[in-house]
Amino acid sequence: MLNVKNILFPTDFSECAEHAFAQAAHLAESYGAVLHVLNIIVAHPEDPDNPMAYLKEMEHPGPSGETDEECRDENGICVIHAQEIAFTEARGILDYADRHDVDLIVMGTHGRRGLGRLLLGSVAEKVVRLATVPVLTVCQTAEAGGAQPIRRVLVPVDFSEYTGPALTHARELAAVYDARVDLLHVITEVALPGVYGLEPVSVAEPQIRDRVRQALEDAMLQSPGAERPFSVHVLVGYPAHDIAEFAADHDIDLIVIATHGRTGLKRLFMGSVAENVVRMACCPVFTLKSFGKSLLAGGEAEVEQTAEEV
Repeated sequence: MLNVKNILFPTDFSECAEHAFAQAAHLAESYGAVLHVLNIIVAHPEDPDNPMAYLKEMEHPGPSGETDEECRDENGICVIHAQEIAFTEARGILDYADRHDVDLIVMGTHGRRGLGRLLLGSVAEKVVRLATVPVLTVCQTAEAGGAQPIRRVLVPVDFSEYTGPALTHARELAAVYDARVDLLHVITEVALPGVYGLEPVSVAEPQIRDRVRQALEDAMLQSPGAERPFSVHVLVGYPAHDIAEFAADHDIDLIVIATHGRTGLKRLFMGSVAENVVRMACCPVFTLKSFGKSLLAGGEAEVEQTAEEV
């Protein structure tokens, strides 16, 4: 069971944000967590057009997680409504998460298509890049009206040191949704220039694929967590593109992917496989950080000072 006590749901009251609310509420109910509904504004809080004006004022819980029973809704979920002024939406979300000991951020993405998918700068992308807690992004293309059933959870595996935590998180999330787990490794084929004087070597040969499949099975069987049925898959191509395409072609309902945490200024640059998957995927993506808070027993993850991102 993952350690989830506080879930943050940032909203601007758009359709994009509301697609994510059902998943946030479902997870809060499953883990008995406090659900923080946060709106960030740059306008004065007394603005008559303020979308939070209709909500009853409520005391915010402190980092200890103590809450008032009055905040519980009809499903028994403790919901805390908050509004804060910040210089940017992303900064406000990240600061709130730090101050209130948030374990997981659940938020919507705009689900752009075509050239729009190449544009950077959305609030969700900034939060995914800079948050020190896991982030679950739900694209706008998801159907509205309650939490969508999650039957298959995809875990892209690169056999790095972050494979184990990603598989454990996937196992536990799959247990919450009663889903099966799919493991996928994408082999990147390298073409050597003829000047090297070497014969071409194909990484797509059957014996190589068989070794990778066996390694995927071993990784799953050796990882701790809830017992779930699973399948393994091997592709040759380009990781981010093929992960998103595999998810679409195989009716994947959730992707669990780890980042190789950069620190300092390096964290400001896009381009990792994980962030590109968030941008391209047509299903929710659970991004697990290699730095900051862990949802597994043991608490904080160590910050890797020299690690490169996926």
